[in-house]
Amino acid sequence: MSVNWSSLRVLIRGAGELGSAVAVHLARQGLERILLVELPFPKAVRRNVCFSEAVFEHAKTVDGVTARLVMDLREVEAVNLRGDLALTTYPLEAAIQAFAPDVFVEAAMLRHNWGLSPALAPLVIALGPGYQAGRDCHVVVETVRGPKLGRILQDGEELEPEPPAAIMGFSQERVIKAQYRGIFHTQHRIGDRVQQGEKIGFISLLVLREDLYRGVPVDDDFPIVARISGVIRGLLRDSVPVEVGDKIGDIDPRGVTEDLEHISDKARRVAEGVLEAIVMHCAALRPLAQTGPA
Repeated sequence: MSVNWSSLRVLIRGAGELGSAVAVHLARQGLERILLVELPFPKAVRRNVCFSEAVFEHAKTVDGVTARLVMDLREVEAVNLRGDLALTTYPLEAAIQAFAPDVFVEAAMLRHNWGLSPALAPLVIALGPGYQAGRDCHVVVETVRGPKLGRILQDGEELEPEPPAAIMGFSQERVIKAQYRGIFHTQHRIGDRVQQGEKIGFISLLVLREDLYRGVPVDDDFPIVARISGVIRGLLRDSVPVEVGDKIGDIDPRGVTEDLEHISDKARRVAEGVLEAIVMHCAALRPLAQTGPA
């Protein structure tokens, strides 16, 4: 028995860098029915290589593969038949009910279990830390850089959180995170060169009624500055809502701009791990066809 790739339905929750890399890799391996589910205001920072940009632009091409925004879940099949991936901002429950995935890939990188369960699909694959194989999903794929990147974690195994990669001795300093809840604003773009201390944008506070009661100022804007010099490798869109701790962007101190339009080696290896998991667990998948000797 072998997988009938053209019939296999794959739902990927999260169209950021890793989710997009998985979608590209699976599409190139002949999987024709792929639906990505994103937030109405995506928070991907490496937007040049993220299908989440289709939420704003209606379509996004990454490494020659195109995802198109669908406003009605009944459009998914037609988009897939045209050779493109489908992307929606519908609630996850509605997407699962309408699409009936054979494979569910958790790629939102929330680092905690929001309710993920092996019952969501015949094969549920989670990327990165926060999930335990056998309890929260069938398979966890290693996302930590190193020799084990992309490996398949079996029952009971769980990943530890991964710190930002060190480049030229900088690790945490490279990453820009929101210190306040509000709306992020910027006039900078991915690829811009910035200097240490330079203002990249600012956050306008979202003031709730209870905040007013506590005396939180309503007119304050909080600047976001670069902690190191370099090239902006990733950056949220202007006017995206953020919560405390959300990643706003990252800076490459090497000043490299050649790889801003390409999926990273890390993301490619994780995508290969997802495909490996699908092949390993093909017996659990619904659309199997007898195509001759394995």
